[in-house]
Amino acid sequence: MKKKELATILSNLKTAHYSPQLEQYILSGSVAAEILITAYHFGDIYAKDVADLGCGSGILGIGALLLQANSCLFVDCDCNILEIARQNVDATKGLKVGGATFECNHIHNITCTVDTAIQNPPFGTRRRGADVQFLRKAAEIAPVVYSLHKKGNAAFLAQKTGHALTHVKEMRIPLFRSYPFHEKRVVEIEVELLRFEKVRT
Repeated sequence: MKKKELATILSNLKTAHYSPQLEQYILSGSVAAEILITAYHFGDIYAKDVADLGCGSGILGIGALLLQANSCLFVDCDCNILEIARQNVDATKGLKVGGATFECNHIHNITCTVDTAIQNPPFGTRRRGADVQFLRKAAEIAPVVYSLHKKGNAAFLAQKTGHALTHVKEMRIPLFRSYPFHEKRVVEIEVELLRFEKVRT
């Protein structure tokens, strides 16, 4: 599947009203597709078992399934939002996506193992250290991790896991006004997609 086609499908998924306390923000279909195609080209999606931590409405996990991941575990602590992810998966059944499972839980309770974890975690602005918690859990359950973070934190975050930071992809993403304290309809922020891989001993 080409990136443009993937972006179009992901853009049409149902979204949710997110919590500012959880620092949940909506990824655009084009940004999600860019992340997923990057992981696909590294060989980390096709026929792999994937986890989407803090999945929200499921855009990253669904994209992985559309790129023929073997399975995807969708994890979110907000059960109402996880139900929207389930509905979005159901809406793509005709596209022959792989197996999807759902877990409404906090990430520190997740004990599965997968091939690849892919996530758009909280930036840690309103919940200090939340980004590190997500990254550590992802590294705990998967040998390969893709994680989106504010630009400039790669060196700091690389010290927080036992994985090696292999690649940094700079991106600009639109954040649309979704909370009362947002003053502008949309702002662009600079972020980095970080790829981590477990160090083989």
